[in-house]
Amino acid sequence: MTVHQPAQPGEDLIGQYIGGYKLESLVGTGGMASIYKGYDETLARWVAIKVVPLPSGENAEEVLLARFRQEARAIAALRHRNILTIYGYGEEQSWAYIVMEYVPGGSLKDRIKPDKPFTWEQALTVVIPVADALAFAHERGVIHRDIKPANILMPQEDWPLLADFGLAKMEHSSRPNLTVPGQVLGTMAYAAPEQIQEGGIDARVDIYSLGIVLYELLTGRLPFEGETAFDFLMARLTDPPLPLLEANPNVPPVFVPILDKALAQHPDDRYQTMDEFARVLRETERQLRREAQAGPPARRAETSHVVAGPPKIRLKIVASGLEIVHSHRSELVIGRAYKDNIPDIDLGPYGGSKAGVSRRHARLLFQDGQWFLEDLASTNGTFLNGIKIAPHQLVVFKDGDRIRCGQVELQLKIG
Repeated sequence: MTVHQPAQPGEDLIGQYIGGYKLESLVGTGGMASIYKGYDETLARWVAIKVVPLPSGENAEEVLLARFRQEARAIAALRHRNILTIYGYGEEQSWAYIVMEYVPGGSLKDRIKPDKPFTWEQALTVVIPVADALAFAHERGVIHRDIKPANILMPQEDWPLLADFGLAKMEHSSRPNLTVPGQVLGTMAYAAPEQIQEGGIDARVDIYSLGIVLYELLTGRLPFEGETAFDFLMARLTDPPLPLLEANPNVPPVFVPILDKALAQHPDDRYQTMDEFARVLRETERQLRREAQAGPPARRAETSHVVAGPPKIRLKIVASGLEIVHSHRSELVIGRAYKDNIPDIDLGPYGGSKAGVSRRHARLLFQDGQWFLEDLASTNGTFLNGIKIAPHQLVVFKDGDRIRCGQVELQLKIG
C-alpha cells in the first residue's frame, strides 16, 4: 500500500496530497482559500478541493475557519440539481479542506463579455435555475450572501451550478455571527444595500444580487457606476440603477418592472421570496416565447389590420398650465435628473426636488392599445385621480386623468 505524505505549510501544493487526494493544478483563488483540481485514486475521478490554512490563533483566522466549516455544512444540507455537490470535509496537519465535484467548463463570469449582452433566452436559461436553487436553499434556512457570476459554474450551456457558500448564513442557527467588524460580506458589485450598510439581512439580499446578475446578462454591464471604488460602492445607496432600456434598448420592456422591483433599495419593496421572483421570471419566459412564436404583428398571416403605434401624449403642470411633454413614444419615465441620469419627463425644473419627486418616480407605458401608469417604488407615492397606486402595478389611465408624483400634479391629454 502506498503511503502519501500530506502537504506541509509553505509548500507548493501542486503534486502534494491532502486528505488522500493528489492536487494536480490550481483552478481558482479567493481570500485565503485556494481551489485545486485533484484526483480521487480510489474512485478514479476528478474532484475540486477547496483548501484553507488552519488558524494559528488569531481571531480573524478563527472566524475564517468557522465560516469554512459552515460552508461545508451548508452545501452538505442542500441536494439540488443546480447546487454543487460536496463529497466531504476534513482537517489535517495545517489545512482544512472541502472536497466537491469537479465541474469543467468554467463559470458564468468567463462567459460575460463587456457590452455583449446575452439574449433574453440565454439569460433566463441561467437565472431561472439559479433562482430555483436559491429558493430551495432559503426554504432550508440557508442564505448564500455572495451571488455573482464567478459563483455560478457552467458545466453546460443550460445547466448552471450554484457554488461557493463561503458566506452562507443559517437563518435559524444559534451560532454567533461569523463576521469581522467593518467587513462587507459579498462581492461589492453584487452586494445589496443592507450588506454595504452592515445592517440586518435576510434572504432578500440574494434576490437583489441575482437581479444584478440578470441585469448584467441582459445588458453586458453593471447597473451602477463610479469613478472610485468608494463611489461605486455608495452609488447603490443613493442612486437608482442605470435604466435598463438605456443600457440596452433591445431588451424586452417586460424586464423593466421586474428588475426595478428586484433592485429596489429597500428590501420591503423587492420580491419578498426567491420563489416569487422565480415564478415571475418563469411566467415572463413563457410570455416571451409565445410572442416569439407568434412573430411580429405585421407578419402574421391571420392579421387583417395594422396595429397602430402609440397615440400622441401631452402632459401639463396643473398648477401653471405649462405643457412639458409632446411625444409619440410608447414608454416615458417620470422623475428628476441626477448627474447624467435624465428621465424622459424631468420634474426637477418644476420643483420636483422640494415636492418629493423620486429620481425614477413613475412610468407611462403604451401596450395592447392602452396607456398604463406604473409607480416605480417612489418615496412619496404616485396617485391617479387622487388615489395612490401600488408599486409596480400597471393601472390604465385615460384622456383627462390626473397624475400626482409627490406634490407635482400633471394632467394627461391623449391624441
